[in-house]
Amino acid sequence: MVDKIIGPQLAAPLAQTLTDRIIQVCSYCGDEIKQALREDIYKYIGNFSEKFSKIKTFLFNDRINFYDVYFPLSLKKSNQIVSVPDLPDKLFEKNNYITVLGYAGCGKTMILRHLFLSACEKSSKIPIVVELRKLKEYKGNLKEYISERVFNFKVSQDMTIFKRMLNSGRFMFLFDGYDEISLEQKDSVTCDLVDFVDLYPNNNYLLTSRPGAGAENLERFENYHVMGLSQEQVFKFVNKQLSIENTDENADLSAKIKEVLSEANGTAYMKYMSSPLLLSMFILTFNEHPELPKRKSSFYYNVFDTLHSKHDAKSKAGGYQHEKKTKLSEDDIRRVLEAYCFVSYLQSMFEFSSQYIHTTISKILKPLNLEFDIDDLIYDLSVSISLWVQDGTSYVFPHRSLQEFFAASYIANSREDLKAKIYGERLRKINNVESQTFWELCEELDDSCFTQYFIIPCIEDYCKSLENYKDPNLTLFGNIFYNILYLFKVRIDSTIDGKQFTMYEQRPLGDLIMRFLGIDETPLNTLFSEIHLLFIKNDQAKNLFIKERNFNYSIDDKRPEIIKFYEESGIFKSCEDYINQIKCKIDDKKLFLKSRQDDSTAILDLL
Repeated sequence: MVDKIIGPQLAAPLAQTLTDRIIQVCSYCGDEIKQALREDIYKYIGNFSEKFSKIKTFLFNDRINFYDVYFPLSLKKSNQIVSVPDLPDKLFEKNNYITVLGYAGCGKTMILRHLFLSACEKSSKIPIVVELRKLKEYKGNLKEYISERVFNFKVSQDMTIFKRMLNSGRFMFLFDGYDEISLEQKDSVTCDLVDFVDLYPNNNYLLTSRPGAGAENLERFENYHVMGLSQEQVFKFVNKQLSIENTDENADLSAKIKEVLSEANGTAYMKYMSSPLLLSMFILTFNEHPELPKRKSSFYYNVFDTLHSKHDAKSKAGGYQHEKKTKLSEDDIRRVLEAYCFVSYLQSMFEFSSQYIHTTISKILKPLNLEFDIDDLIYDLSVSISLWVQDGTSYVFPHRSLQEFFAASYIANSREDLKAKIYGERLRKINNVESQTFWELCEELDDSCFTQYFIIPCIEDYCKSLENYKDPNLTLFGNIFYNILYLFKVRIDSTIDGKQFTMYEQRPLGDLIMRFLGIDETPLNTLFSEIHLLFIKNDQAKNLFIKERNFNYSIDDKRPEIIKFYEESGIFKSCEDYINQIKCKIDDKKLFLKSRQDDSTAILDLL
């Protein structure tokens, strides 16, 4: 990593250089408008470089230089592994459209921050960050948001200038958090995003998301997956984080942590350490919880426990602890967090305004039988405990998975009749890939009820839906295949040269459950592969899908030659394998429940 010039000090020369290029595009404008453009870009670059150049982490409550903690990660594209480049333009050498995919805590947003700051210093493009979660309370479309909230140009009301700038191809748009778009907005924002990219294709576009949220199916975009830390990188990560404050105590702590991790090498628990987020949590909590947790939920509990009661005592001289203004006990603060996170998570709220916090907390005070000043709670969570981070005028968790942990914990501690209602009704309405981490935590904290009231019913309903449509002219597995096409709303497009295909689909809840249980392949994978091979190897056969010189795929097509293609290429057979896997999962989960009941009965019999 080369030395970086970051922060507001880079804004003046950078804005001058970059805006000169934009001014050239708008050469027909008067001097006053040119100056307004220059000032607006100057302000934007300065604001974001200042915001991104300093960062708070689990390990550092105070804002520190971003590159003091930034750790370079690797990306995987197909079977090729590439490092996140120091010069972001290299990432876009072969494709202007990139998705960066990774699960909770893998470092997606850190990569985006790095690309922004690097672009500020030496890219040929002007970097523009769009935090997609902020569309939640915006009434207009994405293009209007970019004009009004991102650029904030004084002259942006002149759409001719706005369009000229975007058509110039001088921008690098960094869209953060596709999976954080609210459910109600997902379809409209996706359409807006696709339209925006189509209108202004000469710019660079990068989109971050958790896998499975649909970002990987967007037309034009090439998928890069964030790779976990290798064992060697784990040790280097520990060294870097603990060398920022270069003390003998931190050097000893680093040695102890690496010793524990070395002893655990090769165990199943080490997989957690490949996540920069969980590894940071382990470093933070090591003095109080030096064992390597066997479950992910244990990391989150250890973090809360450490931040609430012990972190100040270990990091401040004289055993100092921040006073809690609410005077609430650790258990009571946890109860408030659980209820608040349960409500906010189910409302798809991941960033909390003061108004939202006051409105939501005021409604849960009575059921919890607690009394305190809500502003005092905000102070405790953001200052005394440092569990919330202030982002402008709003508050967020250092990572959304903490919110998911407290929400899952709320359900686990509820009465069984309420669990049945929550799992059976509420959670079934949240069929996004963002649920995967949440489901994992629910399974860890409440495996029996989660399996009984959520997993098994969802799989059974999915199995029924696959057999919903019945055409007497088709075999059982032929019907299942067409049901899959309808459920996933499959549309397949070909590029002009016919060599690449993009499959668009919605993922029904049942399929997301199957992914959660480890079954990632569907008959659609076979379909996609076979059509691709058809175009490569068989010019005559590919005419099955050519209509008036254009590629045409219809899910209603039941011509004899199409049915024959499905049968001979093994697509119908893949449906048989798929449905058998689903039924095996149902049987496995029922056996698991029975074993739990038998264990409970055996223990009761001891009495």
